[in-house]
Amino acid sequence: MVIVFRNLLAMIGAVCVLASCTQSYEATVRLGTQKSASMTVEGMFGLHSDWHRTFTISDGANTSSIELFPDTGWWRGSHLFLHGSGTYVLHEGQLGCTRFALEPLTFDPPERILCAKTSQSDTDVEAAQDRLNGYPKSRFYEGLYYIGRFIEAHASGSDNTDAPLVFQTHEHHPETELPARL
Repeated sequence: MVIVFRNLLAMIGAVCVLASCTQSYEATVRLGTQKSASMTVEGMFGLHSDWHRTFTISDGANTSSIELFPDTGWWRGSHLFLHGSGTYVLHEGQLGCTRFALEPLTFDPPERILCAKTSQSDTDVEAAQDRLNGYPKSRFYEGLYYIGRFIEAHASGSDNTDAPLVFQTHEHHPETELPARL
């Protein structure tokens, strides 16, 4: 009985040590002079890539962060867009979107932006060839312009294995359709 108890304590101790050895990784995109947006992931205890996720915006002088819904295997990337109004949108697909502005720095800008998929066909969007600040018009969302995506490196097709999280610009990977909202 004592041996079983000691083994149980050793296993609990090992789990606690492993759980405290999580590392965090960050991917950042520049959105102008000194302005940026970053996603940080910190591993959750598990056998596959589950993440606690934080999204941070910066205007160069100040930063603001929010916790995103933890990824427990569902996450297929977060797409970053610029709306015609100047408001940015982090689109999570199944979990909807988060709006933010960099002037002034806020996660609650006054613009109401719908993140519902557009009814336009792909040919209509391709024919438009619209751009805003160099970003191409979204193939899936009305009024949004695709900047790029935060995604796990292994799912990105990238050879970068130094960190599990990367940001791919629209120049390196075209916009893909995100899973539908839950």
